[in-house]
Amino acid sequence: MTAFEVTLQQFRATVTGPADDLPLARAALLIARSEYPDLDIDACERRIQDMAETLAQQLARNDAREHPRRAVQAMTQLFFRELGFRGNVEHYDDPRNLYLHWVLAERKGIPVSLAIVFAEVCQRAGLDVQPVGLPGHVLCRYRTPEGEPIYLDVFHGGRLLSEADCQLLVRNLFGARVPFKPHYLDALTPRQTLQRLLHNLKAGYLQRGDEERAAKVIDLLLALFPWDLDEIRDRGMLRE
Repeated sequence: MTAFEVTLQQFRATVTGPADDLPLARAALLIARSEYPDLDIDACERRIQDMAETLAQQLARNDAREHPRRAVQAMTQLFFRELGFRGNVEHYDDPRNLYLHWVLAERKGIPVSLAIVFAEVCQRAGLDVQPVGLPGHVLCRYRTPEGEPIYLDVFHGGRLLSEADCQLLVRNLFGARVPFKPHYLDALTPRQTLQRLLHNLKAGYLQRGDEERAAKVIDLLLALFPWDLDEIRDRGMLRE
């Protein structure tokens, strides 16, 4: 069994079962191990946990859990200013932006990978933060203790967005041909988030003409959604 086959087997076992129990960060790190077989996943998870513990301490020090604006300030101060995470605008198409260990090490990525790290750190610190999948862009949504949604653009330094801002963002990307729908602001499930990451990775490798890596990404997609006929077709075409 090759290293990729072992990782694929581990990934399949990780994403199988109740959706609510799917460990998003670990699954995303297994995707990274499919390309970097020597990756130490436990060390990466410890790094995420360390950031979460630092955030939890800052929330407690500022009595921020019951004050949403203070909580947002603590999140953005730690993640973007102290730790220096940012959108990789210079090399957006670099596939490494989608491998979580590289994002953790270099402190840069694209919307979906930054959203995974940001949400994981905040959730482990006890905050209700989830990725949100707008067409063409991934945000994070912080649900306050009162249930108010606050949207943060993690690719652009954690800037706060209103619902109207989100609508404008979609309109600027796609024009009137993609009418805004309320469900665009729903939280992504972990499986949907991983699917989004893998679709980006697949598209990137196909653009580079790297059919072998694209086919491996499709194997990972089919571990998530085994009866996805489009992916089954694409895998067959690539391997033919």
